[in-house]
Amino acid sequence: MPNPVINYFAEFKILKSASKDFWLTNAIQFFDGLAYFSMITVLALYLTTNCGFNDVDSGVWVGIYTLYITAFVFAVGSICDVIGIKKSFYIGIALLAVSRLGLGLAPNMDVLKEHRIASCLVALFPGTGEGMLQTEDLKYVVRALIIIMALGTAFMVPVTMTSLRRFTSKQTRATGFNVYYLIMNIGAIIAGAVVIDGFRNSRLGEVNGNLAIFDFGFVMALCTFACTFFINEENYAEESERLAGGHAAKRPLAIFMEVWKESAFQKLLLFLALTIGVRLVFTHQFLVMPKYYTRVLYSDFQLGLANSINPFIIVVGLIVLIPVINRYATVRLIIIGMVVSASSLVIMAVPLEWALAIPGVRNVTQAYFVMIVTQILVFAVGELIFMPRFTEYIASVAPKDKVSSYMALSALPSFISKPINGFVSGILISRYCYDGIRPKIETGNITYHQSPEFMWLIYLLLAVLSPIAVIAMRNFLTSKDAGETPDQPEPAAEGNTP
Repeated sequence: MPNPVINYFAEFKILKSASKDFWLTNAIQFFDGLAYFSMITVLALYLTTNCGFNDVDSGVWVGIYTLYITAFVFAVGSICDVIGIKKSFYIGIALLAVSRLGLGLAPNMDVLKEHRIASCLVALFPGTGEGMLQTEDLKYVVRALIIIMALGTAFMVPVTMTSLRRFTSKQTRATGFNVYYLIMNIGAIIAGAVVIDGFRNSRLGEVNGNLAIFDFGFVMALCTFACTFFINEENYAEESERLAGGHAAKRPLAIFMEVWKESAFQKLLLFLALTIGVRLVFTHQFLVMPKYYTRVLYSDFQLGLANSINPFIIVVGLIVLIPVINRYATVRLIIIGMVVSASSLVIMAVPLEWALAIPGVRNVTQAYFVMIVTQILVFAVGELIFMPRFTEYIASVAPKDKVSSYMALSALPSFISKPINGFVSGILISRYCYDGIRPKIETGNITYHQSPEFMWLIYLLLAVLSPIAVIAMRNFLTSKDAGETPDQPEPAAEGNTP
């Protein structure tokens, strides 16, 4: 039997022909991913600890952040198709640089009051005291910066997918997306194990460590700017995908409406909408887990290390499992991935007494460790199966002149799932995983229906709806006209059709 590791890296040989622009795009994703994965993990904690938001409001504003990303993506996807790759990158990077630096500086203006940059921020955001933003003023500033940051992220998402498609040929496209996902998860590992824990567990402490993470994001934005400068957006890997110029004359709104009316896109959108329940699970890592970890265990819990386990497993899995799972049809893999991802919440929803009965588990802390690690492992396997094919399939079924528009509009499920979990998570955390719940758990002063485990039961019930719905409608979703376009590239799973 061939060595799967050798097979996996042998597949990369076809990327010898990949242009520098393909690798620069992955470098942009790597640097931006370092900043994003670091920031999103601590955002809810930052809003509570550094800015004075309560649990509900912090959850709401993380939800609003993700809501605005998707809302803006709807608009900027068509804009990116018109203005081109480099201009889209420049706009997104500029917005991210300003917002990340502002979020890193605003809560600590008293320390920076002698610096010119503080004076600039005070001039931009009136209502400050002696160099220190008052609590309510600070909240308004932070809310504005979060919206700006969402707009910046919205520019980066579709243009990155467009770049990957443009700079890969039909023969190298599947491997190119594997490389993209591999590099993204390597960035997530470094963000968790090095950046987050490096800042929060250093002499800076939790409060200043949160601020340093946003400042680090500003530096990463500068790195992505440098990479963008050297990209040649006219370097098409497939000359057949180069436009004659007619599409560029269209207005973004016209492209938007044209895509929306296409029957193939409508069927794709239905398919994506059915995944909303399980997509909630993918948002737990930054909406629910940070506060869950620090409240059922301890406040200095190593968030970064815990969040590095998932991408580490995915990196290893991409090497070992991708050569195997590539043999199966895309929709089948997506369904399997959804089932596995949803089932990861089962261990979180079992009564704590059951976890305490596991051999070798002696106390509440060990019981929660077992539950948390098991959930991370199972979910990582589900994500490994689900996400690479899910992302590539959307990019592959798009017409060559509307990739950014398809990628943008296909974000509708996220438009729904992320804000839903943002709002719901704040309410559920404040009710079932509030600050100070650990002593009550220790003394047994709460019932199952008052415990964090009941919160996970609610999430589990929502998650299982997705695979059930997709299985029920599979024949309709995979009928011959699903996602077909006149110039559709190779399917996501080599040798198979969705």
